[in-house]
Amino acid sequence: MVPQVSLPIVPSLRERNKAKRRHAIIDGALELLRTIPLSELSVEEIAALAEVSPATVYNLVGTRDQLLVACVDRLVESLEEALLSIDLTSDPIAAAVLVVEVSNEALIADGAAFRQIVRAVNGLASEGTTIAVDPGQFEIAAMRAAHERGILRGDVDPAATGRQIALSYNGALFAWAGGLLTDDGFKAAVRHGLWSALAGSATLDYRESFLDQLRRAGEDLVDAGYGSIVLRTNPYSQVQPSGPPAVA
Repeated sequence: MVPQVSLPIVPSLRERNKAKRRHAIIDGALELLRTIPLSELSVEEIAALAEVSPATVYNLVGTRDQLLVACVDRLVESLEEALLSIDLTSDPIAAAVLVVEVSNEALIADGAAFRQIVRAVNGLASEGTTIAVDPGQFEIAAMRAAHERGILRGDVDPAATGRQIALSYNGALFAWAGGLLTDDGFKAAVRHGLWSALAGSATLDYRESFLDQLRRAGEDLVDAGYGSIVLRTNPYSQVQPSGPPAVA
């Protein structure tokens, strides 16, 4: 009996051309956002740079909001290969640090465009729009490896720790996109969130070294200017005490 061999599925020429035009559309949007505000971004200009019709932009990518999400998806997909090459088991803590550093550098390298995109996509997230790949899964995998090696306490859920690192990263990302953090501040804030989660979850053998890293990240964060930020208004100034006044 002749064994059956599964051949790879090769995209048709039509599918390859569609993918090529879609990439050109995303490239065009990113190129424009490096020099103009999002409010001035037009389908006609994107189409001209991509050498397609405006109708093709809508057909292959969708609305402007869908285009912005596609830009984020492109970035995450480009990161995925680099992140998949990171060994999460031999040194899971170093791997967790590397995951956030690789992600930081990719965003900062195209900061003029992605500061605007992240601000817009943050608003879309509240409407249920999501990106295609979840980078937090890499941190969760690293934390599971750290848990198995006794770096994290036995009573700690490694998935929750990994997700907390990802949530801290997102908070720093949105602050950076909103102009509250410089590039250096973004890096420091991400490290601070990472070491905060690790220090709170670590076994005694590792906790002090993680606390040292946390203190350094905190100093870097202050040096980057984030510690000096003062709210223009006090959000609690209008809150009235619910109980009787304290007796002096």
